[in-house]
Amino acid sequence: MMSRFLTLFFSFLIFFSFNHVTTHAQSNEDTYYLKVDYFKAQPDQITEYLHVEQELWKPIHQARVDNGIILGWTFYGVFAGEPDVPYNYIAVNVFDEFELVDYYQLGELVAEVYPDKDLGDFFEQTRASREVVRTEIWKVDEMASQPGEALPFGNYAVAQFYDDREGSGDVSALELDFWKNIHETRITNDELDGWARYTLLYPEGQVRHYTYSTFEFHNNLGNLIVDPGLDTAQSAFPGLSGDEIIRYFSKTKKARTLYKAEIWNLLDSVGYD
Repeated sequence: MMSRFLTLFFSFLIFFSFNHVTTHAQSNEDTYYLKVDYFKAQPDQITEYLHVEQELWKPIHQARVDNGIILGWTFYGVFAGEPDVPYNYIAVNVFDEFELVDYYQLGELVAEVYPDKDLGDFFEQTRASREVVRTEIWKVDEMASQPGEALPFGNYAVAQFYDDREGSGDVSALELDFWKNIHETRITNDELDGWARYTLLYPEGQVRHYTYSTFEFHNNLGNLIVDPGLDTAQSAFPGLSGDEIIRYFSKTKKARTLYKAEIWNLLDSVGYD
């Protein structure tokens, strides 16, 4: 049975099939947001932090789902990242109303889930277990997965962060009209379990190192080294010549700059079956 999250999240999306792959494209009326919190737990804090996040906070996130505040919560650890990465855990909350992105009714829900706990002590225990490195707000642009597959799509997420501010301006068309079809072909070939594109809303301005991201979701870690190159592109676009596809590859390089890529491993979630 599909989870409540999947029912709510995808019932508002436009479905169409490409090689038996389901694409989830947003309409103008239905916008979905991700609140992404990056955390740093020191080595001597990790045991306590994982207890706080997965044992104490997970029931609260379930209550938020049950009360229609969030559509889902996903918790990741950094599997491979930059040297001296400033964070080692990531929590993702999904919303369908922007005004709920803040800690909406949080105190009431904590008191409901833990009626015998002192709220001050509870929040202090949370603060002491890790550092909040930063928070970002993203808008969901589009996703693709196998039909009926519930989020999160795989045990590993390859997070690729791009900057298109100095690019050619073609990046949205390239991502959604060219590369999306290639990723759908990879999903059909069982080389990929899911794909998504997000636009960064906050923070704004020059403090941002990137403007959008793409996520590739994998269950099989070995698929991370399967190159989605010319052969896959020609399978996705049989009407294009090799030279035409290479020109699309070149246009992509001119449209964006890769700031960084990381691998996150899925640790926990609520809102999904």
